[in-house]
Amino acid sequence: MKLNRIKVWLLVTVSGLLLVTPPIALVLDEPFYLTVIGRIMIFAIAALSLDLILGFGGMISLGHAAYLGIGAYAVGILSFYGINNAWLQLPIAIFGSAIVAFIIGIICLRTSGIYFIMITLA
Repeated sequence: MKLNRIKVWLLVTVSGLLLVTPPIALVLDEPFYLTVIGRIMIFAIAALSLDLILGFGGMISLGHAAYLGIGAYAVGILSFYGINNAWLQLPIAIFGSAIVAFIIGIICLRTSGIYFIMITLA
């Protein structure tokens, strides 16, 4: 029972901090905090997806960060060529990562055990 109380307290505290940070950053005119919170959220999404793969799927995926990197690389290429619209960059990054994940997934689903780990590493 005490563990559930700690989880609820932690969830409320972190959610409160995430809700309070953007207005404080606007008042202080300091974009650093928004950048840090944005990076924290990106890495939290990556950690949660890895937890989903390991916890529910029971699969050890060593190439997990590659899909995050493909999406980031797609956004970087688009920004380099002057396409700075986030509403355009986001779907392209998601679609690019999904295509690569689908192709690699077709190959990976045919393997199991140590072979699955080795193929995700490659």
